[in-house]
Amino acid sequence: MTKEIPIEDIDFDKEAEKICRWGAARASVIAVTPVLGTVALMANEVYMIMRLADAKGEKLEDGAIAGLLGSLGASFVGQTLFTLIPFTPVQIPLAIAITYGVGKAASAWLKAGQPADLAQFKEVFNEARDEGMAKFKEFSQMDSKDIPLGDESKKFKFASEPIFNKIKNQADTAADKVENTLADAWKWLQPLKEKSERWLTAQKWDAISHGGLTIPYSDVQEKLEKSLANSEFTLRGINYCDFAQIEVHIEHQKHGKIKLLLSTEEFTINSKEAYVRLRVKDFEVVDNDFAQLIVETMGTKLIMSIINAIFNETVLEKEDFTCNYYDSVLEVHFTQLVQNSKIVQISFMDKNILNFVQFVALIPTESGLLVKSNLRN
Repeated sequence: MTKEIPIEDIDFDKEAEKICRWGAARASVIAVTPVLGTVALMANEVYMIMRLADAKGEKLEDGAIAGLLGSLGASFVGQTLFTLIPFTPVQIPLAIAITYGVGKAASAWLKAGQPADLAQFKEVFNEARDEGMAKFKEFSQMDSKDIPLGDESKKFKFASEPIFNKIKNQADTAADKVENTLADAWKWLQPLKEKSERWLTAQKWDAISHGGLTIPYSDVQEKLEKSLANSEFTLRGINYCDFAQIEVHIEHQKHGKIKLLLSTEEFTINSKEAYVRLRVKDFEVVDNDFAQLIVETMGTKLIMSIINAIFNETVLEKEDFTCNYYDSVLEVHFTQLVQNSKIVQISFMDKNILNFVQFVALIPTESGLLVKSNLRN
């Protein structure tokens, strides 16, 4: 015999789903609106929970809302942090997924009678979050996305300050317990003023989002000089040359001054592979073994400098390169180097940054090295 579902539960389920979708849709706008930001994203979640409570005929205390959000744990905190990344392909899906997950967890909690044991609703959050990620395009196109669920201004007009203080305390506590990668993410994703303390600046994210990032030759030279320190080579300069070529001037302790003229034939960084093909245009060294040493050394150092310049980090130099120099072409595979970088090792929703963007070309220009990028759907 089929168990009958009370009509009030059916009505609540329908209304709750509408509210959760509305909240998720609205989150897609909040996430990419600089004047709103992450605090407004959390405000949106609070308003959503309040509307769900109203639909159930309940009135929630501040502590109950903070307790529910805090119970979702480190995954909720960490994923919310990732919405700080000023990169639309990451922000929108995550904001939608997190908000939808929060809404469904709150719905289940309200329907269960607001039990004190909140642990059971983490699984509801995780499952609904995954569903929200799968449906993020659908939710982001809803008309309700432009309608706030409540007052999203920084000066919250309703008595919400206790809620946000409690949520912040819960979040801080949870963040302290997160594993190293998430703890690092917390540090990197804070709105720090020092460029050197951030793994990717907002300007870089914006450039990558719009098709390409130009790395000034001065940045590449600085990183190359550091990379060549304590070696037998000294970098004397790197600059643009006509016809999209790079001119590299080095000096060897024994062989003196040497010039390499390079052009790029292929450059790829994606979630599966990373490699470059450099053609040596002008290079005269009689000793073939020494010539190969120079090309491979400068080629790998150049690539490492470019990777470090893109990601604002120092990649440990290990046996992470595979080189092949033949017929004036140097092919360097550096997949492992990229996979070892901090930015790629961090995952959110089982994805890393290279699931959202790929780098497809390296083009020397007068103003610097242009790293072309494509966003991935």
